[in-house]
Order: sequence, then C-alpha cells, then structure tokens
Amino acid sequence: MKLKMLDASALCLLMISTLTVMSNATIAPALPGLANEFSGTTSSGLLVKMLLPIPALFVVIFAPILGWTADKFGRKNQIIIATIVFAVTGSAGAQLQSLESILISRAILGICVAGLMTAVTALITDYYAGDKRSQFMGLQQAFSNIGGIIFIVTAGYLSGISARLPFYIYAMAILLVPLVFLSIHDNQKSHKQSVSNSDDIDTGWKFPLLGCAIFIFCHMVVFYILPTQIPFFMAEIGVADPSLSGLAIGMSTLTAAITGVLFGKLVTKIQSYGVALVGFLFMSLAMLVLSQATSYSLVMLGCSLMGVCMGLIMPNFMVKGMELVPSAKRGLASGVLTSSIFIGQFVSPFITSSLISKFGYSDFYLSAMVFTVILAIAGTTILKKQSSITSTFNRGN
Repeated sequence: MKLKMLDASALCLLMISTLTVMSNATIAPALPGLANEFSGTTSSGLLVKMLLPIPALFVVIFAPILGWTADKFGRKNQIIIATIVFAVTGSAGAQLQSLESILISRAILGICVAGLMTAVTALITDYYAGDKRSQFMGLQQAFSNIGGIIFIVTAGYLSGISARLPFYIYAMAILLVPLVFLSIHDNQKSHKQSVSNSDDIDTGWKFPLLGCAIFIFCHMVVFYILPTQIPFFMAEIGVADPSLSGLAIGMSTLTAAITGVLFGKLVTKIQSYGVALVGFLFMSLAMLVLSQATSYSLVMLGCSLMGVCMGLIMPNFMVKGMELVPSAKRGLASGVLTSSIFIGQFVSPFITSSLISKFGYSDFYLSAMVFTVILAIAGTTILKKQSSITSTFNRGN
C-alpha cells in the first residue's frame, strides 16, 4: 500500500518534523555577528558558542519526561503547546538584550523540541504500521534534511543583513498550529486499550529499544564529525574557504534527504538488518575516503557518503526501536530514542576532538572506519535476531 502524501495529518507531521532541525541550524550563520555584538560582555566567547549546543542538552534531559507526558495527556495537546512556545522562545532572541537571556530562551527551545519529537514519533507509530511506518519514517528524515537546507540557506542570507534576523525564522512555527489543531487526532481507542492492557502484555520491547538507542547514539557520534570537524580538516588540507565547507556539509544533507525518500522501498527489499549493513558500510567507506582526502572533491565525496548513511540508519533504528513498544509506552520510548540522538550530538565533539589531537585526522578516520564496520556487523546480527522475534510475536497474536 502506498502512503497518501496529501493526507492532512501526514503533511502536518512532516512539517512539524522540520522544526526539530531549526533548533541548532537556524542561528549557526549568525554566531560570528553575535560574537561581535556582545564582544564587550564578560565570557561572551564561551556564551556565544553555547547558543548552539544548549538546546540539545535540554532535549536530552527532558525527552524521556515529555515522552511520558505524551502518553499520559495526549500527543496533540503537547504538539500544540510545544509549537506555540517554540515560536515564541525561538524568535525571542531577536529582541533579548543579553546573552544570558538568549541562552535561557534557547534552553526552553530545547524543551519544546523534546516535546515535539517525542509526540510526533509516537503519533507516527500510532498511525502507521509495517511498510507504511517505514515509508513515513524515511519521508520524515527527508523532510527534516530538506528543512535543514532551506533554513540554513535562509539564515545565511538574513545574517548578512543582521545577526538578529535569523531568530525570526522560528516564528514561522506558529503557522502550523491551526494545521495541528485541525488535522492531528490522538488515537484514543487504541490508547485507552493499551493503558488498560499494557501491564499484561510482555512484548520484550525494552532491550530492543535500548539496543536501537545505542546504535543511534554511536551513529550520531560519528556522523557529527561533519559539522564539528570537517571545517577544520578542510583548513588543514588547504581548503580554507568557509563557504566550501558549508557546501560539503550541505551535500551530506541533500544525499540524506534523497536516501530517506528511498528508505521505505529499500527496507521492503532487504529488510531492516540489510539496511543497517548497507548504511554503516557507507559510513565506513566515507571514513576511508576522508582518511585519504587531500582535495576538496574527495571531501565532498566523503560527506555525500555520510549523508547516505544518515538517510538509512536514523529511520531504520527509529522504526525498529518502536516496533515492539506497547501503545501506552510509545511516548516514553520515543523519548529514549530522541535522547540518544542528542546525547550523541552533544558528546561527539569532545570524543572526536580528543582522538584527533592524539592520532591526527587520517588515523582517526581509519579508526572510525573500523568502528563503523563493527557497527555494521553488530547491527545486522542484532536486527536479524529481532526480526525473528517480531515475526514469532506477530504470529502469536
């Protein structure tokens, strides 16, 4: 069965998914301008740098909590509240007069992102099953990446006029509130049944969920090399133009979007464990290319291969992580998976920077290649076993 792309609820969930990318990407081009504006402020250098990671930290802290509230009080209400507060706190940075107040607004923004991601993932699992769920998760990944490209390009243009203008992009989220109100509906019947029966059902969901969270975390630690290390690596090999590093990173986003669209068809043909194998091997190949890169063309190739991995691995392990979770626990489960994404993003620069300083870029990339080959083997083995368990469970029900 094909997914109905013009369905209002499907379109709404995809549009909401683009907001989660905005939490970091939107103000990235404005950071140099903000640093100049607040140059006279004590510790301004550190505070400006903290504007990017602070939302991710609060996503990590609040995602499990807001996953629980999505189960307890409903997905729709949480999305509406989070979207409104997202628009207000995100755009507040355009008017706030101190770095400390902007940091606070960014922290609240991270809480909103946690609320959106957990509720949206739970709703996707409520609405879709089987191949449809895989197709939609792939489309969600594609929309997120396309949104990232649009927002970062727009923010780059606006930051050339004023460092404060990119903050207003967040206000666009308010336009989605009427669409959410009209098109999103909690699956109340399924939810009530699951609340009453979930204690009696043991689907063995906790360990598969934890395993998928670990794989997502490991993937993000390696993938986040792109925004945190590639610009410095390019400078070391003699490519100093910042716009070229942005183009290389943007290429990974583009290939991730394209691959995300194809994810549903691919998982139908080679199963989730096959997708895990292909995805991580693409990342291994990317690391090999970067280890030998001495030109911009090879860096572009490596980044493109990394994007293929992102487009496959993220929806694959999100789908598998939620597969066995009872309906009453889907919000909580999506909170665990969401936290794993942002923990990986948060710790990646600390892990990779220390390894690069010790081994150098080339040996670091080769080490990362070996690590991702191990992930490919482990992911394939574990998901194949989980698929057998899932088939057995489905036959028994």
